[in-house]
Amino acid sequence: MPLYEFFCEDCQKKFELLVSFNRQEKIVCPYCSSERVKRLISSFGIGGGSSRIKNSSGSCSSCSSRSCSTCK
Repeated sequence: MPLYEFFCEDCQKKFELLVSFNRQEKIVCPYCSSERVKRLISSFGIGGGSSRIKNSSGSCSSCSSRSCSTCK
């Protein structure tokens, strides 16, 4: 079962919920029991992190010798 993050439009709170693929009932907010919830899109794993982005000027702020893992 995947873990999804939801946002309640009524109480403005976020919550996580394990949801099976064959779930038939509506998702309700555990804080206020509202059915006005939206599933959020996760940004997990997108972009690879800033440590992998090379500086276009040929050096980085981490070192001056251009020999660190960010520069290579």
